[in-house]
Amino acid sequence: MRIALGLGIRPARLRVGLARARVISTAIATLIFCALSFFTGTSWADGGAIQFQGDTGRFHVTVFTLPPILSAGVVDVTVLVQDRSNLNPLLDATVTLDLTAQGGNDLRKEAWSPPCCAMSKAAPLTGVPARLDHAENRLLYGALVQIPYSGTWQLNVNIQRDIERESVRMLLKLNPPAPAPLTYWHLFILPPLGVIGFILNQKARRRKPPRSG
Repeated sequence: MRIALGLGIRPARLRVGLARARVISTAIATLIFCALSFFTGTSWADGGAIQFQGDTGRFHVTVFTLPPILSAGVVDVTVLVQDRSNLNPLLDATVTLDLTAQGGNDLRKEAWSPPCCAMSKAAPLTGVPARLDHAENRLLYGALVQIPYSGTWQLNVNIQRDIERESVRMLLKLNPPAPAPLTYWHLFILPPLGVIGFILNQKARRRKPPRSG
């Protein structure tokens, strides 16, 4: 009877241990998936909030920015250039961006950067090339620009195709930057995930019942 009970209890414990291991493995996989999804999501999706849409010369131009609510820091600017007559996308133009701070930025708040970035030379805000390979949508010219502080900025989008040159301009209002921990928390998420995964893995191994001989 004891042998029968023992044989009945061990498989039950084994099933419980395997179930716990599956749950822990699923939790680890979910955490990793969420982290990877976050980084994929921050790789600057196509489009965004429309800042300008209109005609200039032979071009019909639409300018997008991400994030939709702008703050000092990194801003993704994408531009759709179309033929004004038939709205066909034009993929052989040269597009550059110029950003100029406007007056009245006395209450400006500078965006925080990690020390390694703060020590490096700031990227220029004039003549920034917008390229077609910037985003998944190959119809958009785009570039990332680091806007150093909040306030009102004028964005000029310069378009050249063959001998024709046109430019559109708009004003961007940037809010004060978010606190550094909220802005760069994703830089510190992977080490804690690794530690949590290691701890859960160790607990799963300790709870796994020994194999019967």
